[in-house]
Amino acid sequence: MLAFISKSLFGQQNSDLQIDYFGQNSPGDSAIIFTPIVTSMPNRSDLKITLSPDGKECLIGTRVNEVPTILYSKQVNGHWSEFETASFIVANQREKEPFFSPDGKKIFFVRYASIWVSNRINQSWAAPEILNSPINVDAEQYHPTVTLDGTLYFCSNRGGEYNIYRSKYENGRYSTVEKLDAIINSHINGADGAYDQYIAPDESYIIFSSVRSGGFGKEDQYISYNKGGHWTNPINLGSKINTDGTEYGSYVSPDNKYYFFARYNNRNLSDIYWVNAKFIEKLRE
Repeated sequence: MLAFISKSLFGQQNSDLQIDYFGQNSPGDSAIIFTPIVTSMPNRSDLKITLSPDGKECLIGTRVNEVPTILYSKQVNGHWSEFETASFIVANQREKEPFFSPDGKKIFFVRYASIWVSNRINQSWAAPEILNSPINVDAEQYHPTVTLDGTLYFCSNRGGEYNIYRSKYENGRYSTVEKLDAIINSHINGADGAYDQYIAPDESYIIFSSVRSGGFGKEDQYISYNKGGHWTNPINLGSKINTDGTEYGSYVSPDNKYYFFARYNNRNLSDIYWVNAKFIEKLRE
């Protein structure tokens, strides 16, 4: 059974943060492209964004000429630096899907089809380490996201189908892996499982991608809430976010104000979009 987190090992989000979102005007209730000058470039597909908990560092998982990599920018003297390849990246290792831990001391990401982590050392990042079993096994692992107490949520095709799993961080390591309830990992009534998730730091809700009957298109975004330790029936995020195309790469900003995701455009390249995150509480009602 799930439980809300009362004590934080991995940090805490701050709704009073003042984040400079690259000078962009705040979005409304309908999704718009985020930082078109910074992220929308020829032959480049931006797939995932994550910010440090203080909002002063940004990682973007992207593909340049179909080669996955992770780009990094940092605020220096009140200005964002140019995006460069992240320092922990190894050339031609196909790194993607970065995620800052809520304390900003770890970056989780995927190299090929395994989950790795890089630890902060002062102002730089250590050489990445692969997570051991039971996280990485003889299967594909993707989409790492982490809660306040370090619980890891990720997607894996262990067992033959893609599902979302979680593993608690205990005594300095990840322990038994647990598959989320069937209400999330549904493979019936036209549903195509669940993947590409974002977990709220306190585990109060989860947003994920899925192909389900009654959806708008290929991959839609759904939200489910933790009520009494159980996940509620997933709700489609609606036409202001989902289209007849593909939406994926869910992320909520550290100040809880904005929801980010990626969407393919008419050039078969993807851009990162953002929208006001008030819908998260509205749908909870």
